[in-house]
Amino acid sequence: MAEYTSVTLKDVATEANISIATVSHYLNKTKPVGEETGQRIQFAIDRLGYQRDSLAAWFKTSRAPLVILAVAVAETSFFSDIAETIEDICEGHGLTVFRVQIKTLEKMRQGNSMSAFLRRATGIILLGHSEQWIEDPESMAAKTPMVFLNWDVLSGFGQQGLIDHLADGSHKAMEFLAERGHRDIGLVTGPLSMPRGEELMSGVTRFTAANGLKIKPRWKLETTYAFQDAHDKAYAMLSSGPRPTAILTFGLQFAFAVLQAASRLNIRVPEELSVISYIDARQAEFSSPPLTTISPSIPQLAAHVVDQLMHLVNSDHPEPSTVLELIVKDRGSVRDLRQ
Repeated sequence: MAEYTSVTLKDVATEANISIATVSHYLNKTKPVGEETGQRIQFAIDRLGYQRDSLAAWFKTSRAPLVILAVAVAETSFFSDIAETIEDICEGHGLTVFRVQIKTLEKMRQGNSMSAFLRRATGIILLGHSEQWIEDPESMAAKTPMVFLNWDVLSGFGQQGLIDHLADGSHKAMEFLAERGHRDIGLVTGPLSMPRGEELMSGVTRFTAANGLKIKPRWKLETTYAFQDAHDKAYAMLSSGPRPTAILTFGLQFAFAVLQAASRLNIRVPEELSVISYIDARQAEFSSPPLTTISPSIPQLAAHVVDQLMHLVNSDHPEPSTVLELIVKDRGSVRDLRQ
């Protein structure tokens, strides 16, 4: 697959066997071009699939280095929250950020009307997961300084100098529930076949083994990443048989799914069911009720990503590893059963 390639004015001129200036005059109508010459130019344009880059002039006048920030589309604001923090930090470094979806970055890479961004970019930041990713990011990183994090590929975090102790996060969430008297705990995990799910599950297993707890099989809900799948399984579990006093979810979208299922069943949160999520996002503050979360520090993650990119741009030694701090935000969605 050709990368970073788009048909240029020079290609059209070569195909039509005329000067670049004549092609430019034809396109911009700055000088008259003979009928026959115009036909040759148009034939070359059609044959090569040339597309005018209306943004090219921007690059000639822009003084601020450009960073392309490609992020996954998600059912929560998690990736958007990280992106906004990165943008704020980049602004402090005098960097202009162009945020796109990951699928747009892939199209830019293959060659479209915005491919000039890739050729001119100071650096690229890519944040996503296995369902939204690009082909062979390593080859892109070989051409342009790039930091890329796939939340389903834990080894990639280490390669970028980030240490995210997922198991400690889920262990801390279980500890938070147990300290408030919860022993009947359910889980909504997402895909456990992914390294992320496996690591989070290991933290839960470590806690239950050390504290003599057992999670009933019907309270352990493995789902896809989709909100609807998590909702349907949570609804089925909560609507029949004994239910847990608390549910830990391995993602905020799963927590929202539990809240909606509980609402449909007239189960009050936190009075009758407590909910806590691993991973925080801005939306957690505005749900009903607001959600208690345990999450790696988003500002710390964003700062490391930008610092790492700047080291790559400047050909410095890589940024030292950053151990992401776990942040607990108690917003009241977990009831204290001891009271």
